Amino acid sequence: LFSVGLAFGPDRLRALSGKALRAGFFDALALPLGFLLGLLAGLDLRGALLLAGVIYISSSAVIVKLIIDLRRAANPESEVVLGVLVLEDLVIALLLALLGGQGPAGFLGGVALALAYFLFARFLGPRLVRFMEGLSVELVLLLGAAFTAGTALLFHAVGASEGVGAFLSGVIAAGLGLRERFEHLFGPVRDLGVALFFLVVGAEALGLLRGLTPWAVGLVLLGLLLKLPLNHLGGARAGLGRKRRLYSALYLVPRGEFNLVLGALALGQGYPLVAQVAVLLVLVSIPLGALLIRYAPEIAQALYPEARPRKRAKRAEGSPVK
Repeated sequence: LFSVGLAFGPDRLRALSGKALRAGFFDALALPLGFLLGLLAGLDLRGALLLAGVIYISSSAVIVKLIIDLRRAANPESEVVLGVLVLEDLVIALLLALLGGQGPAGFLGGVALALAYFLFARFLGPRLVRFMEGLSVELVLLLGAAFTAGTALLFHAVGASEGVGAFLSGVIAAGLGLRERFEHLFGPVRDLGVALFFLVVGAEALGLLRGLTPWAVGLVLLGLLLKLPLNHLGGARAGLGRKRRLYSALYLVPRGEFNLVLGALALGQGYPLVAQVAVLLVLVSIPLGALLIRYAPEIAQALYPEARPRKRAKRAEGSPVK
């Protein structure tokens, strides 16, 4: 979550284009639709909100890596997709702040603590950055880790979500201009943390999916299909062409890190159905989404074949001219 916040940053929010905002609005319609699905599945308001978040959020880590590996970062649909991912991370961070704490008191405590952190970054952050410029790599790494862990503990102490505290640490670091340095230093730590995170989830997934119900399978299928028309429409509103809007819809299929965070939160709060949907959605959507992103041009060509120019019939030699 610290890495997600570091990649997010206020500068990325200011750089969002109107195209991404329009596409993000239609993408966010998955939240109320997912909430209604949760109510129809018999969940209470809190469980329905958790399910809505699971259905809504896509995997920034998976999608960005695939876009870079396939060398499509300069494509017009990639700009829209990356902007939508930034908005999704912001919305889910707010949802975690609302649902991950200990009631309204925890939420208010987290908001007050976040404001204090932003004031600190505004007035004392530049001095801290100048101080860190003269420190060794090891000390900067230790300070960054201590800042992240300490912020998470503070948020937990006031009854808020420690995950939001870690996310806020990344946002503050990015806002202070430390993104490149921290990404370089924390890259191996992040990769190890992600690997351990998925290892733990995978070890728990088998027991969780043993009691899989038809409701859970149906919600996973609906979750996969729900966002496709919304993102296709959002791509159209963003001004993308017919094929490019299809690309943008296919790019946002994979689910990942935030889905599992929400699933773990749901399991801890007594919503095993939401946890099952979250885990199964990740297991299905990542390989499926990777294939859809890889073969998006071929899929678009099959659905929207180019109109072939008609060949003019050649006049036969010696034919009479009328």
